[in-house]
Amino acid sequence: ESRGGFQIALWSDEWFHVGVYLLSLGVFHTFEFFLTALWNSETLSYNSYLLNHSPEYHYALGGSIVEFVIEALLFPSINKQRWITQLGILIAFTGQAIRTIAMWEAKGNFTHQIAEERKDDHVLVTDGIYRMCRHPSYCGWFWWALGTQLILVNPVCAVAYALVAWKFFRIRIKIEEEFLVQFFEDDYLRYRTQVWSGIPGIDGVWMPSSLGLSTVFSAFGVASQSRA
Repeated sequence: ESRGGFQIALWSDEWFHVGVYLLSLGVFHTFEFFLTALWNSETLSYNSYLLNHSPEYHYALGGSIVEFVIEALLFPSINKQRWITQLGILIAFTGQAIRTIAMWEAKGNFTHQIAEERKDDHVLVTDGIYRMCRHPSYCGWFWWALGTQLILVNPVCAVAYALVAWKFFRIRIKIEEEFLVQFFEDDYLRYRTQVWSGIPGIDGVWMPSSLGLSTVFSAFGVASQSRA
């Protein structure tokens, strides 16, 4: 999928944004599988690609294609707004980078399912990209999803994706952090008060202090070994 998307993006000006969209999908799902194989090989399966994430995910993918086709047939001028596609590329691949870095730094502590029991080697992540936000993998996925719809210049799906993803992660973060408080008690409570969630508005924070330049520089400096 990613190879085909790259070829379309490279050779077809008319279908450039479709090619980049397919490329972004291919990169996303490939990295999900690769990083799971690297750090959590005991849980590795076809499901690790996240291609069968949920029926809602399939509906969202289908909806994005339907909107693109309708606009291409009825409102072709919309799809020709190349600057929106370029903005989407920036957002989507930045989101991809954030999620990939988060999974890499978390190593075996990262799983696709919420951990309901603490493993012996499960430690709290506060270093690296986790200095900037508590849930960088969710942050990355949120912005990646929004960016893919901007790549296609899908205004309806862009708004819908943002709203649905925001609601999904708000609920998921609440549930996950209940377990993290059980696992790490005061350490996590203190961490939560110092670092924002990673998604605007999830915990009532829109302009987080944890994204200051000093924090960003330290996050990408020499990282120590804690993970979450």
